[in-house]
Amino acid sequence: MSFKSLLAVLLTIALVCEPAVSATPVLGQVFVKGQAKVNGLVTSSGTSVFSGDQVTTETNSVAELVLNGGNGVLLSQSSAVTLSHDASQVIVSLKQGALALLSKNNSLPIIEGNGVLIKPAADTTVVLEVAVRANSLRVLARRGSAIVVASGQSIEVTEGKELDATTAPASAQGPTRPSGVSRIAKWKIIGVVAAAVTGIGLAVMIATRPNQADCGVGSPTGTITCP
Repeated sequence: MSFKSLLAVLLTIALVCEPAVSATPVLGQVFVKGQAKVNGLVTSSGTSVFSGDQVTTETNSVAELVLNGGNGVLLSQSSAVTLSHDASQVIVSLKQGALALLSKNNSLPIIEGNGVLIKPAADTTVVLEVAVRANSLRVLARRGSAIVVASGQSIEVTEGKELDATTAPASAQGPTRPSGVSRIAKWKIIGVVAAAVTGIGLAVMIATRPNQADCGVGSPTGTITCP
């Protein structure tokens, strides 16, 4: 094979491979108060996050994920999430700790915690808090409602209510990925008054960005203010 022919083959391979490399979408940006890491490396405010990235927060630190379209995910201290992308939808998998979802438009992300999916119930402004610890799952709907989808189960958490659940692995269900991969062994829904005392109560104040109003999540009542 001549040099020119070899060069042409290499260029063709490069052009074919390039879309695969650039296909990983940018899902948003991370803003930090304190110290946070992306894939184990300390990050700064304004860093882009991609599908497959893991974001963690240190003690006395919080982070905000500003997703494309304006929706926000607030991470409390000592929390970890993994981001993924399914068609046009972002999935935020909470591995440990707590988060709040501030959903402002119809590009609604899905939260996954302990193998259970948590989705806003409607294309409206929704403020949800989710916390996981071992096999414990808490979902608090501060504004709007949430649908919790587990293996063979779907539970609606209406505004002002908290779902307090214990999860367990689902049995094998074949090669098709189920909509919720864990089952809920036991659960109860409590009112907002009890939730204010025993619930998630994120101590979060999200990062300041130019030309965008702040939302605050305070402790101990867990009150969220979004101008």
